[in-house]
Amino acid sequence: MIDFLTYEVKTISNIMKESLLVKPDKFNSVTHTHYWSYKNNKFFSKNYLSKIKSFFKYVVNKLFLNNLGYQIVQKFSNYRKDVRSYSKNLEILSLRNTQISDYLFQFGLGFGVEFEKIKLLNSIERYEEIFRHSKIRDSNGGFGFNNGLFFYVLISHFQPKKILESGVWRGYSTFLIDEATSVDSKIISFDINLGKREFISKKASYFESDLSLVSTVNFSKIDFALFDDHVSIYDRLKFSLKNEIEIVIVDDDLGVSQVHSDPWPPIPTASMIYNYEKIPKKFDWICNGNLANADINGLEVDDIRKNYNYIPFPQLGEFTGYQDTSFTSLLLKR
Repeated sequence: MIDFLTYEVKTISNIMKESLLVKPDKFNSVTHTHYWSYKNNKFFSKNYLSKIKSFFKYVVNKLFLNNLGYQIVQKFSNYRKDVRSYSKNLEILSLRNTQISDYLFQFGLGFGVEFEKIKLLNSIERYEEIFRHSKIRDSNGGFGFNNGLFFYVLISHFQPKKILESGVWRGYSTFLIDEATSVDSKIISFDINLGKREFISKKASYFESDLSLVSTVNFSKIDFALFDDHVSIYDRLKFSLKNEIEIVIVDDDLGVSQVHSDPWPPIPTASMIYNYEKIPKKFDWICNGNLANADINGLEVDDIRKNYNYIPFPQLGEFTGYQDTSFTSLLLKR
């Protein structure tokens, strides 16, 4: 057992209170919160055949194949463009990487981070290499090439020693953290369904639970956190403040005009927090034919905005030719 897994004192009443705010649904790989919902749960009334297939795959992987080092995965036809199509010309790749490096160096200066130029370029070149040789070939549902690149650059630059990851999915973000950090770095990884992992890090301790429902982990002295779990980013940032986490990455950081594009948005998002006075507090939308509605009245956003600088990830599609697949943001403690 990794030495940072020490007991944190939590009263039974606190755990019960937190369990009312989040309701993990392991079968559907989602977590319900009180901020929003689908009307009459119609989201879960469709595609039962797909859900049965997913459950069968989970059981076979969990009980049989994982123990033998194997995994049932999606077919190649479902892979994204950034996996299927790429340049093989080294001169072109060198030119592209230099352009990205110059752009990210200036981008970093804009929020007070001065990347070391040689290390920055090396990180970009290394990312291309590990992306092409990753065993996780299906990046659907996780970081695409562009956001993964900047995430890898940030991890390589800050070199955190104790990393919190909430939302593992197939393990691609864990893979990037593992590759970018030193051998003595430790990762605490949470997911309500760990059955989809295709990469398992020796640096990580895994918990099949929502992080708010675990009482056996000491969250102090975490210096870097990634929240890619489709749970309220507002609650995750309050958690980060409480535990004095200096660097926070939040994925699927959708604005009110974008929530319809994600089947399970992490409302309230950071975008909503930092635009709170300008947006409606009650809103609804249609996603894949299903009606959803949200109510984010009464948020206490001042402490979050006072303590964290908010930096949406750069859009790198103009350099890479790949679509920017999700809205990801960086928050740095002031």
